[in-house]
Amino acid sequence: MPDYLKTIENLSKSASLHKGNLKSFTREVLINSSKDLQCDRCNVWLFEQDQTKLVSLLSYTSSDNLFINESPLNIEQLPNYFKFLRKNELIVSDNASMEAMNTELLDGYIIPNNITSMIDVPLRSEAKMIGVICFEHVKKSHSWSNDEKKFTQSMSQLLSLALETNKKRKYRIELEKIISQKEILIGEINHRVKNNMAVIVSLLNLQKNKTKDSFHSDLMEEIKSKVYSMSMIQEQLHASGNVDRIHVEIYLRKLIQNLNDSYGQGKNVVFDIEMDRVIIDVSTAIPCGLIANEILTNSFKYAFNDLNKDPKLVIRLKKVGSTAELTFSDNGSGFDLDSTKIGMGLELIKSLSEQIDASISFKVEDGVTIKLLVPID
Repeated sequence: MPDYLKTIENLSKSASLHKGNLKSFTREVLINSSKDLQCDRCNVWLFEQDQTKLVSLLSYTSSDNLFINESPLNIEQLPNYFKFLRKNELIVSDNASMEAMNTELLDGYIIPNNITSMIDVPLRSEAKMIGVICFEHVKKSHSWSNDEKKFTQSMSQLLSLALETNKKRKYRIELEKIISQKEILIGEINHRVKNNMAVIVSLLNLQKNKTKDSFHSDLMEEIKSKVYSMSMIQEQLHASGNVDRIHVEIYLRKLIQNLNDSYGQGKNVVFDIEMDRVIIDVSTAIPCGLIANEILTNSFKYAFNDLNKDPKLVIRLKKVGSTAELTFSDNGSGFDLDSTKIGMGLELIKSLSEQIDASISFKVEDGVTIKLLVPID
């Protein structure tokens, strides 16, 4: 007596089933079914989209140990048989050649293959019939028992599961392909944006060299620093291979170095920097970078003047839950928060903070401290 439960258990643990390797698992099902049911032929058919054609997934003949693909079955040739199939029920034929439902199959399938009895079991996916698995005895009569019927239905369920797993695997592979193509495209865009910004910085340098007074020269330098702060984000995206996220601490250190090179000559600013590892997406990084650039530029230009003999800049970056806390403190003379002449720089900082839903606070005491709380993932 075949151990049906043992076969079902073994097949349910198959690596091919869980990996979505459909052809390999179908082979396992057909071989084990043929062995346990002692039937010579087992085969699997799948409907095309409109259910007018059955295409052979795989057919197994145990006497020859042979796997083949049968010729397709069309509704035009077998309208009555397709009608029975669409009832989505188990079709049992103890005497295959005498069943009315099999009349159309006699000359082209049953007689040439010496089929004497057969069971056709629906394959279902998402409550829809997608095909059929057939178990066929040849050259000897056979009456299908209840245990055999239940076993064939279990094989159908396992194979249906394999079909669904294979479908999900194909979707996953296609999705991974799309994501890969998207990342390559975005990476190329970041590269081009980085190069374009480098050209803009070079053009601003040329224009700066043509200015005839310090006002316009400083103006060009400010514009250049803002463009450069954005270009560094693109540079990090391109260099890291990460198309949409950057490390804030790496970015800030480069920004500080660049601004010190531009504005800190001869000022001997002391830096006190402590930063956690924080990653943010590019849509947040660009406004955040412009805010940092504006705050640091103001410190270099106004806090570290000739009256400040020991200029110092303290920068802290902490990750607290889903928030990045970014603090800038300088030891300059500060400014009047209640003044109506706040300046474009402070207005820009507030406007950019609103864009990324960040809260910002100012404290003027022994210098200026600005704290930015940025929501992060």
